Amino acid sequence: MPTTQSLTLPAKAESLGAVTRFVREGAREANLPEARMDEVDLLVEEIFMNIARHSYPKGSHGEVTVMYSLPGPGELVVEFGDQGVEFNPLGVSPPDLTSDLAQRRVGGLGVFLLKEFADSLSYRREQGWNRLTFGISAKP
Repeated sequence: MPTTQSLTLPAKAESLGAVTRFVREGAREANLPEARMDEVDLLVEEIFMNIARHSYPKGSHGEVTVMYSLPGPGELVVEFGDQGVEFNPLGVSPPDLTSDLAQRRVGGLGVFLLKEFADSLSYRREQGWNRLTFGISAKP
């Protein structure tokens, strides 16, 4: 069973740098190529900032727990957990990339990017926790 590393920080934009560095450490341990690390950075930013902005009601404070494991050579699995408002991002309708930018509905692009870059992606609500997990490998 792979070893899991864990980090818990306030769900605030100021925590993004620490979360990104933490997950990048796992990406380096997994020997992901630089191009894949850049994709991991983008996914981490998208997921974390959505939690920081939307998971907890205005005026309340919450935390995000980020975990990573290395299930095999060249493989990284990252999980974000929060106890905020229940929300399954995988249920969001995909954005209409064919319509004029000014006419597009706000939202959905982050989930689109997750689905494009991640090799695996899942969401579950478990004992009051939102858990969003993605896997990414060295192979593009």
